[in-house]
This record gives sequence, C-alpha cells and structure tokens, in this order.
Amino acid sequence: MRIPIAFVSAALLAVFVLPARGEINLPGNAKAPALARSGIVLGAPVTLSADTLSYNEDTGVALAEGNVEVGLGNRTIRADRIRYDSRTGDAELTGKVRYKDAGDEFAFDRIVLNFETELGVLYNGSIRLSSNNYLISSERFEKIGSRTFRIKKGSLTTCPCDPEPDWKFEVRRSEVTIDGYAVGKDVTFRIRGIPVLWLPWAAFPVKLSRQSGFLMPSFGRSGTKGYSFQLPFYWAINRWSDATITVEEMSRRGIRPEAEYRYVLKRDAEGEVRGSVYHDKETADERYRLYGTHKYRFGDRWTSNAQWDLASDDRYYVDLVDTDILRTGRHVPSRGFISLAGDDDSSALSAVWVKDVQGTPDDNTVQRLPEYSATFLPRSLWETRFDTSGEAEAVYFYRNAGNRELRGRGSGEISRTFMLYPSVTATPFLWLDVLGSYPASDGTGTQKGGRILPGGGVRLQADMSRSFEKEKGSRLIHSVQPAVGFRWIPSLDQSDIPITDLWSRIGAQEQVTFSLTQRLFRVGGTTGPYEMASLVLEWALDVGGRKPAGSPYVDPLSPFVRTLRDQIDLAAGRASERKRASSDIYSRFLIRPKERWNLSGETLFGTESGKFTLAALGAEWKKSMENRALLEYRISRDLSEDVHALLAVRPIRFLGLQTNVNYSIRNGELTDGSATLTMFPRSDCWSVGFVTTRRTRPDETGYKLVFSLKGIGSIGQ
Repeated sequence: MRIPIAFVSAALLAVFVLPARGEINLPGNAKAPALARSGIVLGAPVTLSADTLSYNEDTGVALAEGNVEVGLGNRTIRADRIRYDSRTGDAELTGKVRYKDAGDEFAFDRIVLNFETELGVLYNGSIRLSSNNYLISSERFEKIGSRTFRIKKGSLTTCPCDPEPDWKFEVRRSEVTIDGYAVGKDVTFRIRGIPVLWLPWAAFPVKLSRQSGFLMPSFGRSGTKGYSFQLPFYWAINRWSDATITVEEMSRRGIRPEAEYRYVLKRDAEGEVRGSVYHDKETADERYRLYGTHKYRFGDRWTSNAQWDLASDDRYYVDLVDTDILRTGRHVPSRGFISLAGDDDSSALSAVWVKDVQGTPDDNTVQRLPEYSATFLPRSLWETRFDTSGEAEAVYFYRNAGNRELRGRGSGEISRTFMLYPSVTATPFLWLDVLGSYPASDGTGTQKGGRILPGGGVRLQADMSRSFEKEKGSRLIHSVQPAVGFRWIPSLDQSDIPITDLWSRIGAQEQVTFSLTQRLFRVGGTTGPYEMASLVLEWALDVGGRKPAGSPYVDPLSPFVRTLRDQIDLAAGRASERKRASSDIYSRFLIRPKERWNLSGETLFGTESGKFTLAALGAEWKKSMENRALLEYRISRDLSEDVHALLAVRPIRFLGLQTNVNYSIRNGELTDGSATLTMFPRSDCWSVGFVTTRRTRPDETGYKLVFSLKGIGSIGQ
C-alpha cells in the first residue's frame, strides 16, 4: 500500500491544473510509514490525511474519504473523497474540491483526471489567479493540455464581487491557456449583469509571466496627425531583453512603424533603443528618428552612459508632437561618456553632438568631439590642515563650417577652515584657473590664446538653532544659517581667447555675497519630523563695480543671484543691465500650515529699479493624486507672465475630473492645456474617460476616448 498512496499524492499535485512551481522527487524505493488517523507523511514534503484510507491490492485502487487533504509545500488539495486507480492512472476528486498554490485557487464540485494523459474534466467551478486577480468560471472545464482548457458557457473577470462582478465577459465557447490567452466566441460584455457590448470573437491575456503577443490598441486625433490608430505587438525575446513593435496609421501622414528594444544585461546595465522610418504622404519625404539611452556600471568605479536622438529633419518633432523637446529648448543633444571614479577623484571621456531644431542651417553648431574631464575632490594636503581640490578638462570643439578649436583648461583651490566660535567658521581660499586655446581649423585668422587667472576669498558661516517644547511631547526647532562671502578675481585681458563656451571669458570680481537660510521643524508627535516653513535670502554686491566679461554666456563663477538675473536679461535682450554693482535680492520660501497644504514663492527684486525681475507664487492642496488642486503664478519682467493651474477631483465615487492649464497672460493665449473626465462606475475595476488636449506648439487640439479594465488593459491611452 505504500507506493500507490505516495504515488497518488504526488501525482495529483503534479498533474493538476497549474504547472508545479518546483520538482517533486520521490525515491522509487521509498517506504511509507504506518497509517494514522491524523495523517501520514509520504516521502519528504508530501503529506496525506483523511478520515479513512484504504488500498485494494487486487484492483490497484486507492481510496481516501472524509476531510481529505494532500499537501506539498505551499500547494494543497482538499476534497471529501479521492479515488485513484494505479493501473489506469485515473483519479476522481469529489465534494468541494479546493486547490491552492501560492495564492492561486481552483474550486470545483468534481474533478476527473488521468495521471498518464494529464487530461480530464472539471465540473462546476472556477479558476482564480492571484497575480492579476483573474476569475474564470464555468459549469464544465475540459482539460485538453497541460495548461489549456476548453469551456462552454463560461465567464471571465478581474473584478470578482459578491453576488455579481462589476464587469465580466460571458463566452459561449472559449479555449483558455494559463500563462497565454483566453480566446472566446460569442462574447457578451456585461456591467453589473447588464449586457452593453457583443463581440463575435475576442482574445484576452491570461498571463502569469511575460509573453509575446498583441497589446491593447489606442486611437486619437491631433492637428498634425489627423486621426490615428496604434496597434502594438510585444515580443519577449529572452529573459534579459524584449521589444515592442508598433504600427501607427495616421490619416494625414500615412503608416508609421516604430520599434522599441529594451535590455537589462545586469542590475546596473540597461538601456533602450527606439527607431522609426516612414514615408510621409503629406510632405512626400522619407523621414526617420533614432533615439535611446544606455546605462552601464561596472563595480563601484566604472560608469558608461549614453543618450542619443537623431531625426531626419527639424520639423519631425513638431509634426509627430514630441512635447518635451518643443518645450525645453532649441537644440537636441546626443551625448555619451565613460567615467572612472576613485575615492577622491574621478575622470570621464565624453562626446556631445547637438542637433539644432530652429530651422536654421546646422553647419556652425559647436560640437564637443571629444572631451576629457577630471575632478579632484577636497583632500588634506600632506599632514597639514589645508584642503586642496581641482578640475581639468581638454576638449575639441568641432564645427562643419566655422572655426574648430582645441582647448585645455585646469583649475585648483586651496583652503583651510578655522573654528572662530562654536558653530561659527571662517574658510579662506586661494584659486587659480589656467586655459589654453589652439585653432585646429581656422578661416578668420584666429591665433592661439590663453590665460592664467588667480583669485581668492573667504567665507564666514554660522549654524544656530533653538528648540521650543510643545504639548504632547512634540517640539519646534528653529535653525538659522547666516553666511557672508568674498571673492576676488583680477581684471585680465582675455580678448585673444575665442568665445566658444561659458569658460571662454571670466569677469573680474570684488564680490561680496550675503545669504540667510531659516528652517522651522516640528519633531515628535504622531507624524514624525515635519518641516513647517523655510526661507532663503541671497544678495551680492561688487564693491569695485561689476565689469563685463565680454561674453554672451553666463559667467560660471558668478553667484546664483547674479546668474539668474543674467539669464533673464539675456533672454529679454537686456545684456547692458548686467553691469550693475548691486545684484537683485533673491528670496525663496515654503510654508506648510497644515499637512495637506503647501504655499511656496520665489522673488528676484531689483533694489535700484524698485521692480520685481522675477516673481512666483504657488499654493497646493493635496489629499491624493485624484484629489488635489494647484495654482501657480510666475512673471519674468519683459519676458513672460504665466498662470499654471491643476485641478483633480473625485467628488463622488464613480466620477473623476482632472484639468491642467498653462496660460500666457503676456501673449493672451492658452499655451498648453488638457482636461480628462473619467467614470469609475461603483468601483475602480473599470473606467471610461474622455480626454481633450489643447497645445500651441504645435497649434492643435486632440481628443481621446479611453476605456480601461483592471487587469486587462486600456484602449485609447
């Protein structure tokens, strides 16, 4: 009796509906211990318990009755009765048959299976998969393969509720493959039992692991594409790479295929490549775009990253609506680098190629092909208390037309920190910057040039705080960090250095900087540490009068409060105002009066003009991503004045609204906006949404209808 009973226990678990998550190894000469009413252990991890156990050696039939339970690890079968014929391999389980495996659960009234063929019939029950909450129900499941079933008059849902699912697909005939697809004929989609859609044929993913197959399609309308329909296909290539191939039909521009390849070589090495080539029927041109990223890290020292974006023409980003590029700038860079990091230093070799998307000839754009840079972090100088740091770089500036230049640059700093008083420090420093420029290809008679520029200064800083006890064990901590700095850089003739980047010219300075940072924390209570408010003030004064550097670029050694003003002036065509000795006063604040409220602001105030160069104010209330409100106002003098508003609200359970608007007060137009209306009838298991989007770059209005089923996917996204 020992072999048949052990055999049926392992056989039922191995042959059952789901594939085994591990291997069952029972030795052929395993000896079964004596039977006990409370249960017996068969082999190592296999157990079988029942009220009565019997085996007929003449017929080869094993029978277990009354509270039968078969277990192997975290997989169990429970039934009222199990009968197994060791000669034919037939097994019958009756009476509230339940099978569980790591959260997956099968429940039937009766199961008839053959151990040899792994085929059989499961009567009046359901299959529930925990990975995506699938529930497949039918009066009869015919097992026609190791993981394939044929069902009649069944249903499928990922939102099981009692007594009726929020939604379900009813199928008259279907073939279901676990970790594959459920293909059904005569399909009716029901919401709360009410039929709303009929399909003659449909296929649904029933995935436990990633597999190749079609994804949910999407559709929409825009001014540049017209009506568009996208059908993606997912390709699971191997365990470390996959791809998505999408065919997009655009009513205005034709058919555009796009492929995306993704790979993960190891935990610190991954990337993706995207490419598209198509014939634009509106422009009658062959157009393409190739872009992607790569990240690689070897150990704790080596890093290699790359990002590239190459398009056939400047209008590609406008016609195919890449909003990120249209918003952020006039150039599209492609760059790559490899770096080596040490304990106190790092070095990198990189290359940068810039695509000008302003519609102007690209032959004079400066490219860095290649560039070497090294950084030396502060370290103690021998056995002294002095700290040294520095950086070096060598770069070849390449242009298709125009001057080409080879440049080398290095800088170093030596400093020492003195403790003047507890929490009060003074740090004097000396600094030296060396640059050499050599023309590699010159058509304008440019000669080699260079500079040796010294400098120095001191920084005085204090860190102070005070604690205030509050009720219920909480307290407030107020911290204040005032700082005063001075930097001196002499005036030096740099006119022989070509203006190629921001390091070409460094302006003279006798700069005094002032900053004050205050923060208020609440510590203790039930919410943990909490920052209630913060305030930052910055101001700079050049006591010798600010002298222009003779470069259109922002001076890299100027304090932030000056470079911010310089950038605004440069964009607004006010470069002459960069000569002022006194900078604007910069301030930034944050107030959190309550847990869900944030008030923030930023200003740049001109002390001489008495006007705001920059002003921004924002308020946000946030309970969740579905219930939040944001209003921001920003003005940059003579440059822009904008209002940004976001509202997301779910006033009742089944209805959600979200709007996002950017409005230019200066131009009197809506620069960007979208509105989404979503319905969640009675639960989050399914939703219907309508999205309308308004853009001015490019000038278009788009519409989308989105339908989403939890665990299945979305149409229209």
